[in-house]
Amino acid sequence: MAKQIQFKSLDNIGLNGLNTQSNPASLDASFLTKAENIVIRESGRISFRKGLKQKILANTYGSGSTALPIGSLVEFQNGSTYEYFAGIGTQVYKIDFTTPDASYTSTGLTGITGDDWQFIKFNENLYAVQGGHAPLEYNKTAGTWDLLENNSAFSGNSSWTTFDPSCALGFYGRVWAGGITENDNVVWYSDLLLAHKWGTSGAGYLDLKTVWGQDTIVGIAPFYGKIVFFGENNIAIYNNPTDPKANDFILDEVIRGVGCVSRDSIVNVGDDLLFLSKTGLRSLYRTSQKDKVPLQDLSRNITDTIIRLIDNTNNVKGVYVENEGIYLLSFVDLNVTYVFDLKHKVPSDFGSVPRITKWTFNSNREPTSLIYTNGFDLLIGQKKGSICEYEGYYDTEYVSGGSSNNFSYTGTLKTIWVDLGEGVIASLLKEMKAVIEGGQGATVSVKWYTDYSTQAASTQTFQLNPVPSGTNFLWGSSTALYGAAKYAPYYSLKEYNIPLSRSAKTLAIEMIGVTAGYVASLQDMSLLYKQGKIR
Repeated sequence: MAKQIQFKSLDNIGLNGLNTQSNPASLDASFLTKAENIVIRESGRISFRKGLKQKILANTYGSGSTALPIGSLVEFQNGSTYEYFAGIGTQVYKIDFTTPDASYTSTGLTGITGDDWQFIKFNENLYAVQGGHAPLEYNKTAGTWDLLENNSAFSGNSSWTTFDPSCALGFYGRVWAGGITENDNVVWYSDLLLAHKWGTSGAGYLDLKTVWGQDTIVGIAPFYGKIVFFGENNIAIYNNPTDPKANDFILDEVIRGVGCVSRDSIVNVGDDLLFLSKTGLRSLYRTSQKDKVPLQDLSRNITDTIIRLIDNTNNVKGVYVENEGIYLLSFVDLNVTYVFDLKHKVPSDFGSVPRITKWTFNSNREPTSLIYTNGFDLLIGQKKGSICEYEGYYDTEYVSGGSSNNFSYTGTLKTIWVDLGEGVIASLLKEMKAVIEGGQGATVSVKWYTDYSTQAASTQTFQLNPVPSGTNFLWGSSTALYGAAKYAPYYSLKEYNIPLSRSAKTLAIEMIGVTAGYVASLQDMSLLYKQGKIR
């Protein structure tokens, strides 16, 4: 008697994102073991990430034809105008996005050897610090950058002669700076509302060596009316920073054994504060009573992977993209960017954590700097030497004269090991059904793996060709009332049937999609199979 076709629905496929920490044989189908260049929407649908669209011509400041990476970026409101600056090589350049063929204007600096600036907005002015360099201030009237006035004037200790902080913060009426070469345990603060006055009676310093022992100050951030000093291995939190010379400017708490490995990973997210420690991305947050500081590991589902990456580099950039609800963590030197979806929490071994996916980029397009702008845009400085926005479904490179070239990128997902539920009986694989929305012209390959093998049993390739919905004349015809360019048919859901082969007791599916300029979303996946032999 012929065996009946059996059906297994994977309708929650990938809903909880990437998990490389747990045993893939024990996870449920809501997790993925590979999730590259994809995002997971609020509805749980798996889609391509957006593309990186260059806004300007790549800079030409490298040797030969190789442009230099964009090491740092900032958006600054100068009166009613927004201005943009980029640290590139040995200069800070002004960026004019209205002239994409000639966008980079030198601001006249000399003697600079790095591009890893931290820009500080304070009292309607703009400053910049970088380890090993005197701080800079922006002359809003002249449009130039200069060395900060009185930058070497100290109070209280004349033996310190070089003021070259690696990190700073403009908050609570002062600029706070730390990580100077001569004593990287000391935090300096400027005079009240005077960012260029460091040697006056209103300025001063705080020696954290008496608080946490020997450590190096990595970053400074505000937090619930307090100020947080991040060391490499410790965190110190102080109360009442509005007047650091008052008696109530006192130590609130020292968190020992947990610090920050990257200044630019520290990002305020609402009332929360995210930072990268040696063991992963962490959250510094308050209880509802705001009386304790518990720490939460947000990268729990990829902890070992994160630790390996940190062992290879501490050149890491972070940004919170508010309109997407995601925190991006880019390991610049390794071309790895992790995306933490803070809108959706998923289960882990120790409580809930954000949903995670991973992005990589081809041809030196990976992020080297990241900012979120007032216009609700994510601006990305690239290793390739250009600046781009997060939009469209191609990685687009600006050529010149208003023309651009589009490049496809590849999105990949891989399921956990799906138990076909027959115990010692192998199942004869028949078909996979995938319901996909949109993606016109995208090429998709399906690989399947059987019984824990690392080699794919076989591969099937097909092209997405959704059927347009609506009336073509109303939406897409050149003679239509609204024109062909502005309106186009809407591409709806379509079921794709992929024939499978071989037999298996457990099965893993890998889908590899190459973009063609349109978003594609995986809605549902199901497997058809028959009962086979005992083995």
